[in-house]
Amino acid sequence: MIFLVIWILGLLVGTVTAVINPAVRTFPSFCQNLLFYQLTITLTLSGTVSFIGHVFRSDMVAESIGWKKGSPFQKELGFAEAGFALAGLLCIFYHGEFWLAAIVMASPLYLLAGINHIWEVVKKKNYAPHNTWTILPDLMMPISWILLYLFSTPNI
Repeated sequence: MIFLVIWILGLLVGTVTAVINPAVRTFPSFCQNLLFYQLTITLTLSGTVSFIGHVFRSDMVAESIGWKKGSPFQKELGFAEAGFALAGLLCIFYHGEFWLAAIVMASPLYLLAGINHIWEVVKKKNYAPHNTWTILPDLMMPISWILLYLFSTPNI
């Protein structure tokens, strides 16, 4: 649920700032504004929350997802998420192709994790809260980043 809230927060802040910013008047500039907040808020916060959970609360997170406790891969996933958080934060200072790199770096993990969670529900009947509640944001975050990037750069 927290990841859905974080995704919506990025969209809300991006929309509000676009409405009050007189420089944001075209569809591409609106998409670019939304993308900025999706990367700097959504990617940064989701990476941070995942890092903390997978590294410092590994067993609790594993149990809430319906996974076995004690796997060192959880910590490795958390370390990758720390990199996502850092990339999102750096999107404040670096634009253009850096944003594309951040999207390309994070999107496969989120998209494939979403598909994996669906697989867990369908094949293994894993209805654990953090297995089911992460499906929507795992899919929507990267899809929105990719679409916003494409719509904010009309020359592509």
